[in-house]
Amino acid sequence: MDLSNIHVSKDMRGHGIGKELFLLAKKWAKDHQAEKLYISAHSSVESQAFYKTMGCVEALEYNEELVTKEPCDCQLECVL
Repeated sequence: MDLSNIHVSKDMRGHGIGKELFLLAKKWAKDHQAEKLYISAHSSVESQAFYKTMGCVEALEYNEELVTKEPCDCQLECVL
């Protein structure tokens, strides 16, 4: 299942909001029989660190449509 985006405004970062949103997305996906989340993540260091902290790794299979749309993004997945 594609996780289209998570965004927390700069002034609200560091309060656990992104983590809570990610955990809710994982639960929702799992409840809907998804096996993993696919994330086309922004290439910023902060975004990469967040997703890696949340257990994401480089995707085994890339979604070519997303790669074409955002060639600088990193393709990640999170097994549920």
